[in-house]
Order: sequence, then structure tokens, then C-alpha cells
Amino acid sequence: MQFDTTKINNMILNTGRDTNFSRAYIVEEKETRVREAFVEKLASILECEETDSALRPCGQCASCRQIAKGTSMDIVHMEMTGKNSYKTEDATEMMERLRLGSYGKHVIGIIDDADSLTEIIQNKLLKTLEEPERGVVIILGSSNKSRLLKTIQSRCITIRVRDYTEQYEDESAAEMLCEALETIMREESFFYEKRNVIAKNIKTRQDAEKLIGMLEDEYRYNMIHGTMREEMADMIDIAEEAVKDIKRGMDYSKALKRLILEIQ
Repeated sequence: MQFDTTKINNMILNTGRDTNFSRAYIVEEKETRVREAFVEKLASILECEETDSALRPCGQCASCRQIAKGTSMDIVHMEMTGKNSYKTEDATEMMERLRLGSYGKHVIGIIDDADSLTEIIQNKLLKTLEEPERGVVIILGSSNKSRLLKTIQSRCITIRVRDYTEQYEDESAAEMLCEALETIMREESFFYEKRNVIAKNIKTRQDAEKLIGMLEDEYRYNMIHGTMREEMADMIDIAEEAVKDIKRGMDYSKALKRLILEIQ
């Protein structure tokens, strides 16, 4: 899944000019995996140290790399300790951490599946939204924002993920990229199989960059939800290096071949 970072940056800059801007977002998307990937992208853009907003997230600064590896001290997730819902203590713990401030540009509190928040917890959250501490950003992930209190909704900028998703030119192009991605991700596939699929389906530099972006998203998802965090972080580094190679002028097919050799 590729997100329109230019559009996201413009949204942040435009809403940032509003004096009533509470530095809080509701990220609305039904598919959990897509929503979580977007939240990570949004957090990376907000934290990125690149001075040119058009280049955020740069993927190279310390903040971007820490977020990609899941080691950022400024990203605070509300932990769900209840069986199927958040407890009041979960909210209290996150709020206490947010009040301590940031190490970088912001300290970002992330609440995924915010639809599970009880009315008591949402009202507790309201105080932070109404009187935000300096440098604090709140991101609530939701499959349907109508399940949140109206008072919460009114104090947040709503982002519908599909509005910030880059669309491929046609369905067949997307299918071809997905086929190439699935083949690369299959561990039992031989190098020559992966090479042949890439040669068949990746016809332009833009296709190559989109494919690598999809691969990075897969590795980040696996890193967040799996157990091989260090291995996935290494894979992300390899993918980022392939993008650098292409931008330095290396032929995209050669960069992709080197990529799949290193992740075999």
C-alpha cells in the first residue's frame, strides 16, 4: 500500500496554521493492517528531521530510522490489557508518559482500535485533547469514527486513509505488482523464479520503487506483529539501500536483482 506523502504533508501544514489545531488525528480505515501502516507513515512524517517538508519522511534521519525499527522513545502506544478492550489504567499510563515530553520534535500517543475505548476513557482523554501539552500529538485509529464521542471527534482532524492512498493507473498494474511482491516474499521461491517474475511485471523505475515500498510495508508489518524484529529491521535497511541505488542512477532491474539476492 502506497500513501500520498505530498498530500499528507500539505494536510499537516494547512491544519497547522489553524490556531485551534489540537494536534490530534482520527485515522479512519476499516482494514487494520492498512490503518496501522498509515499511522506509522503519519508518525514518521511528523517526527522526521528533514527541514524540507516535501521530502518527509526522509527515511534516513535518526527519527525515521527509529520509527521504522520500532525503537523510537517518542512513539507511545496505549497498551490494551483487557481481554477485548482498554482499561482505565492503560489510558492513565499513556497520559503520564505523554506529560513527560519528547526527545525529538513530538511525543506521539497512538491508540489503535480506538472504537474499543469506553466512554469513561474517552472522557479522560478529552482533557488532553482540550489542553494539549506542548509537543504532544494524539493519533486514534478507528474503523468507524461514529463510534467515538462527538466531543472527541470535534477536537480531532479526521483522516480517511483512502483519501491519501495513491491509486495505480489500472487494476492490472496493481495485480502485477502484487504478484511480484508475493513471489519475492515466498521463501521457497528460487532466485531465478523471483528474477523472472520481476522481469515480467516490473517495466519502469516507478514500478520498481512502488514494489520496494510495498516490500518495506510488509517487513514493517511483520516487524511490529512478529517475533523477528532484528531480522525484519535488516530487511528494511536492504530495501532502503535498493531505493538509494536507483536514485543514484543504477538500473532499476539491477537494483532489484541485488535486492532479492540479499534477502534470499
